Amino acid sequence: MEIKKFLLCAVMISLILAAALLRAAETYPVALQRGVPVKMRDGVILRADIYRPQAAGRFPVLLQRTPYNKNGGTAFGLKAASQGYIVVVQDVRGRFTSEGEWYTFKNESNDGYDTVEWAAALPYSNGKVGMWGGSYVGATQMLTAIAHPPHLAGICPVVTASNYHENWTYQGGAFEQWFNQSWTSGLAQDTLNRAVMKKTNALLSEWKLPLSSYPLFNSPDSSGIPSTTDSLAAYYLDWLAHPSYDEYWKSISIEERYGEITVPALTVAAWYDIFQGGSLRNLPAMDNTYWWSSADTRAAARRLAMSTSARQPPSMTKTT
Repeated sequence: MEIKKFLLCAVMISLILAAALLRAAETYPVALQRGVPVKMRDGVILRADIYRPQAAGRFPVLLQRTPYNKNGGTAFGLKAASQGYIVVVQDVRGRFTSEGEWYTFKNESNDGYDTVEWAAALPYSNGKVGMWGGSYVGATQMLTAIAHPPHLAGICPVVTASNYHENWTYQGGAFEQWFNQSWTSGLAQDTLNRAVMKKTNALLSEWKLPLSSYPLFNSPDSSGIPSTTDSLAAYYLDWLAHPSYDEYWKSISIEERYGEITVPALTVAAWYDIFQGGSLRNLPAMDNTYWWSSADTRAAARRLAMSTSARQPPSMTKTT
């Protein structure tokens, strides 16, 4: 049985896209636009790279919103665009080329809504936007879906959590120290780069200030200058300040709002992934919430969710 081909079809059905991804008979030259500005409702500018078929007509959009640098989407963007898809990869708020302040989760619903509607209105878009990706990129999809952008056609969250208290920040009441500190530290590198670039801008005449004048590098004291952690990852301190599942967490919890997600979805879990618990909780809840095109599609989704391993999703190469 051609298991992998079957699973690929399930993904595409769930996203309501016209053809199997990367298998279209016709290929196109690709046009690439980097750093395209997208204005959010509060005036903040986020930037995205657009890969699109260089051809007449309108095409479906695949959107990814990431905190991990939009440049990482180049290989997929070029391949998918050559097969008849518009691929939009965007730096989320406060990351890399996008404006604003980076804070986990809280802006993803509104920013996701605004970006979906912007992508649907592109002159070469057919108005259908699907989202895909894993880890935090799965969170950007689910938080977008609960905002109900009219042109969101479907989502494919991969190895992501169901709420961001349990199985992301805490596990059975214990703080997930290794993950929280390593993930936060990795993300803080870009935040640090942005802050240093701002402080060393010669036009601001700040480039000769002594290191002690940079609040970024100081520890908290009676002067009220923020600590390094507060400067680079204020959300981390908030995580520590909210050890219980309180309103802070409920306001961004997917579990609290499963019923508000009405678009088709394929959820991918992995037995050995760090977000296994949340991914597996998502599966039955979404199975009850979403409509699927057929019983076969539902069965395929279950097999995909149960058979993958950590960070190794099934290959999309045809097998026999």
